[in-house]
Amino acid sequence: MLDLRTISRATLEQRPESTALIIGSRAISYRAFDAAIQSHADRLASQGMGRGDRIGLMSHNSPDLAALLMATWRIGAIAVPLNHRYQGPEVEYATSTGGLRMLLVQDSLADRLAGRFDPPACLEQVWTLGRAVPTIGPAWEVGEVDDHPRVEPAPPVDDEVAAIYFTSGSTSKPKGVVHTARSIIETGRSRRQTMDLRGDDIWLLSTQLVHVSASLGSLIPALTVGGTVVLLEEFSPERWLEAFQAHRPTRSVILPSLLHDVLDCPAHEKVDFGSIRSMECGGDFVTPDLYAAWGRVCEEPLSQLIGMTECEGYCLRHPGTPLREGSAGTPRVGVEVRVVDEQDRPLPPDRIGELCIRSASMTTGYWNDEAHTREAIRDGWLHSGDQGRIDEDGNVWFVGRSKEIIVKRGSNIAPGEVESVLDQHPDIAESAVVGTPPGPHGQRVVAFVETEPGRELDVPETRDWAAERIAAFKVPDEWVVIDQLPRNPVGKLDRAELHRRCTERFPAQ
Repeated sequence: MLDLRTISRATLEQRPESTALIIGSRAISYRAFDAAIQSHADRLASQGMGRGDRIGLMSHNSPDLAALLMATWRIGAIAVPLNHRYQGPEVEYATSTGGLRMLLVQDSLADRLAGRFDPPACLEQVWTLGRAVPTIGPAWEVGEVDDHPRVEPAPPVDDEVAAIYFTSGSTSKPKGVVHTARSIIETGRSRRQTMDLRGDDIWLLSTQLVHVSASLGSLIPALTVGGTVVLLEEFSPERWLEAFQAHRPTRSVILPSLLHDVLDCPAHEKVDFGSIRSMECGGDFVTPDLYAAWGRVCEEPLSQLIGMTECEGYCLRHPGTPLREGSAGTPRVGVEVRVVDEQDRPLPPDRIGELCIRSASMTTGYWNDEAHTREAIRDGWLHSGDQGRIDEDGNVWFVGRSKEIIVKRGSNIAPGEVESVLDQHPDIAESAVVGTPPGPHGQRVVAFVETEPGRELDVPETRDWAAERIAAFKVPDEWVVIDQLPRNPVGKLDRAELHRRCTERFPAQ
């Protein structure tokens, strides 16, 4: 039986004082981390949370966030990590869609929500991590062990739901990606076997634990083998380099745009990168310039990977295999990948089609969304919506996105979600959002806008207005006011024409 209790049991029994987490100058042993998990679990249970309840977690990286993730599982509940950049309406949507009973939100993020968040009826409790924030909730306090009855671990098992991660849909609202105890444990197991993970591995996280790449793809595998995870509350190239210099990590997963920032930072010239066993880079295209820049500072080649919220890092370069620039290597252990045509027929080597995945480590579907689940998972294969090919040697090559997703500094943005917000503005009759050609930091978001008759668009005001309703990274970078949006002969929005205009007007930078 698959059991989330077993993730770090061997380390707790054999090396309880070894370091599990590091943040800043603070090191937390496996024994102390397990005690924190238990304390949070006891507190959650004392508030009436239990099996199957959805608990929202919204925070920057912190030991408390990591412990709460595990504590939620310890009581058999379902963790629902929320993007720390969400604005009030986005939190309301995720809370309502997920049917959350409790939300724990970092105090600094709660300040941003204050007065701009209307809790849905399903949300019974809101707590803040740190100080209390008026209009949001009281401070979450974990007392001594004796303050609350001790909870006996009863985590989700096998195909029971353990986590829901919200991700952008291709056209409109985010979807809740379901991960089970099986998919989480299999991701960790596959990572361990594929990458030959060791107990002396040190992981430097570049992204936030509310995303699958950091939690399921880094934290869980590290804890599975008894390794150490270095957390950055927030990323900056200076903080990342300082942590690298201090802790000599052996592994990291980073977005291409962030690695560009690191290698553009003058401080990198003083850092010895020789400790690295694996530097994975994914979330967008890895350019030849980035391969070359990394090769100048480290002998271990950069490893491009392909992953998605539905199946974390499913392809990557395996240890010891030759570097093929532009390829994401081969599927990790326990993952099958194939390329299919528009009729779902498998294609021969080097033919471009849709990348499809089959694995015990992939999602089982979308929360309370049977239509999108049926569309995405057909005959046991997860359809990624990404275009790619597989060569004669089995290497997977990412070609492009068949969906309209915009990738900005590694973050996925659904045009429809942005458009649905912009179209509510009183001066906007209709909008259409597309991405620029990819540059070193991904794409920029471009809004083509038709104004209401007789109205003029105040772009700075509209930008501020939008930033109160969607996360800042989704707000358009460029605004183009046009008389009429282009349409095809049947009256549908001609996105191909918009992409053409966008490419002419905003070439890759």
